[in-house]
Amino acid sequence: MKLNLKIDGMGCEHCVKSVREALEEIKGIKVLDVKIGSAEIEAGNDSVLNEIREKLDDVGYDLVR
Repeated sequence: MKLNLKIDGMGCEHCVKSVREALEEIKGIKVLDVKIGSAEIEAGNDSVLNEIREKLDDVGYDLVR
């Protein structure tokens, strides 16, 4: 299933790179696209959202959903 994530705190290409790298560390998801303020991923289900939220928080960004 594809999930579109809204992410607060992103303002530049460095942010995009940081978010992409953080998301790519999560097992069970495939990162399709990352832009300033959003990311599109593919996951088996939305149960990975807590892990995504924690991973983004670790690198300084907030998952809005």
